[in-house]
Amino acid sequence: MELQETDRIFACPFCQVRLFIHSDGPFHYFIKPRIEHDGILIHVPYWRFRGNAFVLGMEAVHHKILDSTLLAADLRTMPPSLGLRPQAMRLSFVEPGTPGLFQKPAMGSADFKSKLLRAIPGMTTLASPRLTACVGDVLSLIYLPVFQGNDLVDGLTGEQLGPACIDLEALQPASSKLRFSSTLCPQCGWDVQGDRQSLVQTCPHCDTAWEPGPSGGMPIVPFFFPSGEEPTIYLPFWNLHCTASGFRLQTWADLVRLTNIPRVVLPWMESTSFSFRVPAFKIRPELFLALSSRLSLYQPTAEEREKLPGAHLHPVTLPKEEAFQALPVVLGYLAPARKNLFPKILGGSLRPVQTRIEYLPFLEKPEEFIQPEMNMAIQKKALHWSTTL
Repeated sequence: MELQETDRIFACPFCQVRLFIHSDGPFHYFIKPRIEHDGILIHVPYWRFRGNAFVLGMEAVHHKILDSTLLAADLRTMPPSLGLRPQAMRLSFVEPGTPGLFQKPAMGSADFKSKLLRAIPGMTTLASPRLTACVGDVLSLIYLPVFQGNDLVDGLTGEQLGPACIDLEALQPASSKLRFSSTLCPQCGWDVQGDRQSLVQTCPHCDTAWEPGPSGGMPIVPFFFPSGEEPTIYLPFWNLHCTASGFRLQTWADLVRLTNIPRVVLPWMESTSFSFRVPAFKIRPELFLALSSRLSLYQPTAEEREKLPGAHLHPVTLPKEEAFQALPVVLGYLAPARKNLFPKILGGSLRPVQTRIEYLPFLEKPEEFIQPEMNMAIQKKALHWSTTL
């Protein structure tokens, strides 16, 4: 059984056992050595980021799908990056019995993301001010094998990297942060159903929805937008209510005044709260911003249902924490004149108040899915490739 980086469900094809996968922090992987050597086997850590990076400036929006690695140890003799190795070579989960010694990362994940956003590979650096965000990212630690004797030798190519320089007393044996919990419905004991990558699983027996938790499933209440026709598929979106500091963004009127969108401030806007709606699934950066903008400005009303619909529910693959990180960029994307917006929001912040999952119905056409109420379409290929991000 091989697990992918994006899997949230362990599903055995032989005995049909399904378990939620948890980890205390990022998943840890290692590349097995391809040479034999008399030296001590040491695994050197590299941070890996896979996901969408956004940089929003006053004049343009830049985004890029990244798969980047960076050395997490203070070793000048080691390559600064793994290059194409994570994509081209098989990665294995670090387990308690994995041979060799492991070096702790000297750089934290937050510092790694900060360095990545300051100089995104293949993207022109924008002058300040700007807004940045990482969305839909899979952050992991990948360990590269080396052998240390008189010299430091690459465990994959046999190349000599330099003199021995790793302090053996600072190393530790392998350990695992993986944990598993039951996928049985806590309410009725039935098997919950859902894609292996989905963060929301449903129970067809008692019509409930659950999020994976360390002690099993945690209840979640999904909301559904009404549809005039029987939909083929429902796409999930996060409805994010936030409170702002440093600027005002509580009502629709606040949004219009803050962003200068071409709308007249009407009396109902003064008392109607505003919330962001962003995709709860991974998708190409330009589509992520377009869908977030369209849904946030449309603000349809979703309802709770006694029974889950029979139509297919697209898997929830974007955690609400990552969706929230994208809100400053979405807010800037909404504004026609960012030169007026940036001075207001750069010194402020957004804090989550309430979050819920909402499903928007779509009808299937030969090449796309249609949302008739909003006159919106999404290409089938875009949804298909989103599962590989």
